[in-house]
Amino acid sequence: MIDKKWFTPVRFSHLTSHAAVGSIVRDQNDWLMRVKDTRYWSVKNMVQLHAVERVKQHLRIHQKLLLPPTAEFDESVHLKIHGTTIPTERFPSWMKCSQCDLLFHEPWQTNEIAIDEQITCQTCKAGILEQVTWCATSSFGGLLNVPWHKICHRNGETRCVAEREKSYLKILRGDRGKKTIKCTKCGSNANFEQADFKESTHFQVKEKFGETHEGGVTYTVMEVNDPRVYSPQNERALVIPPESNIDRNSLKYKLELHSQLINEIKSATRDLQRKKLMKRATSALNCTEAELREALNIETTTRPSEVEIVAGDMLGDEYLALTTPEDFPEGADFITRHLTQDWVGYIDDLQGAPELQMAARMIDQLVAVDRLRVIEVFKGFSRAASDAEEHQPTPFVPPDLLGKTDWLPAIELFGEGIFFTLNSEKIKEWESNPLLRHRANSIEQRYQNSNIMLPEDATPSPRFIMLHTLAHILIRELESTAGYPAASLKERIYCSPSEGMTGILIYTAVADVAGSLGGIVELARPDKFLRLFDAALRQADWCSLDPVCGEMEGQGPAWLNRAACHACALIPDTACDYKNVLLDRVFIKGNSALGIPSLIDVMRNKDG
Repeated sequence: MIDKKWFTPVRFSHLTSHAAVGSIVRDQNDWLMRVKDTRYWSVKNMVQLHAVERVKQHLRIHQKLLLPPTAEFDESVHLKIHGTTIPTERFPSWMKCSQCDLLFHEPWQTNEIAIDEQITCQTCKAGILEQVTWCATSSFGGLLNVPWHKICHRNGETRCVAEREKSYLKILRGDRGKKTIKCTKCGSNANFEQADFKESTHFQVKEKFGETHEGGVTYTVMEVNDPRVYSPQNERALVIPPESNIDRNSLKYKLELHSQLINEIKSATRDLQRKKLMKRATSALNCTEAELREALNIETTTRPSEVEIVAGDMLGDEYLALTTPEDFPEGADFITRHLTQDWVGYIDDLQGAPELQMAARMIDQLVAVDRLRVIEVFKGFSRAASDAEEHQPTPFVPPDLLGKTDWLPAIELFGEGIFFTLNSEKIKEWESNPLLRHRANSIEQRYQNSNIMLPEDATPSPRFIMLHTLAHILIRELESTAGYPAASLKERIYCSPSEGMTGILIYTAVADVAGSLGGIVELARPDKFLRLFDAALRQADWCSLDPVCGEMEGQGPAWLNRAACHACALIPDTACDYKNVLLDRVFIKGNSALGIPSLIDVMRNKDG
């Protein structure tokens, strides 16, 4: 096939999620491609993230964090790219004829056609070859082409020899609609959907990965779009003071942005080479050579050679930063405005709306987050197979497959949000209700018996389930009343009875230093936020699928949701940090038949 290379644009945020290392993506020519691991990425032009040491501490990361490479397509020159690309390869390697159903292995290797043209079947001369959408995965993270000959002849009744260069296997629809693989040479056939087979070693496509396992590794045949084929593992954290108070106009900040060039200057062994690099640096940094030499000397003498990485309470530190008023320097990456006094004054002036006042008094603090910076790190991925239940948790695969590189891909997002806390004293009284605790315990038991892995802070307690459900309903309300697509919003839940945390941050963030345009922050005004909050509470009261939804014993993955469905509380997966589980509207609206109080009931008791 001519034009062996082609380029497909992808969003930065996708490179740490569903289009990250090990994923199967579809390119602009409709080919399925596997994203290669980071050992094949060119780090030459990748930028190291600055002011992220605390984030690395909290996320238990000791490696450098590098932004994925960027490139621009030059339309004036055919296939000309300026910058660095991320390598992929076609996967699966098999194609099937749309007419005669024959399988072909890598037919593009022998066809002299352009990459965006269709391949015609050389056997029937009528059909078009289409890439098969089946692969084989193991719970150890392996990804293989389906061994079609092996699956077809697994009963061992014939000694048919595999001939990959010939087309003699067909994919057909068998009994009851199940897909089968049939051999036209010997007549053998077998169902292959969810079929298992053993391999003595563990492979990542054509590349050996891992060790030999006693008894072999079990692989399961799945469709490439099966959610078990690929589960990215990423984590995010806010950049908070003091690191967020960086002066973007300072030479120190600019040095960190050009860390690759600075490292070249420091490692230069010849004076002429160093002078050329210094001249390049002064031009890029818009400074004099004397200023650069002084800054390099200060940086060398003050920066510690090693940073001790200790896990910290990430959410606790963020909660403290969000709830503590502070004067921020201009250009800081984290800026908040505390509106609590305005909020209290506004609800005190409300007349003739007792229910609205009770809803308002649930809010303890209201904060507009005018600017925030979020670091999202891709730490690896996992896969599943039929033997996944035997391995808890599912084995984790790092971005380089071997865990030996000194960096991880990460992105930085800029945006804004609304943060508020609920009355901790009343929430503590509410969650002590034994009926609430019993309802939460049933969800917790299901979670313990499932193979679903959530972040450590996801505890199926009454407080967490309530906060998580409320965050989802607020996001849905923002979508319907404020015009924000739910997929553009994200949640951050701050929940800890021991620390007194009862907060929710709803924010929007994009991979651009400009962030968003103030729409979310505008909704933090007391009058607008009260309408938003009251509407969310009303939405929690009713679902279009009630009474069925409200009375469900369980729904969703592993039955980890109760009164929560697509019509009332579920949001796009990109907006939820907890896989759209641990949701239940009853923890907000209550259930008088079961004796479970609503949040409004708790506030009514306070005022009554």
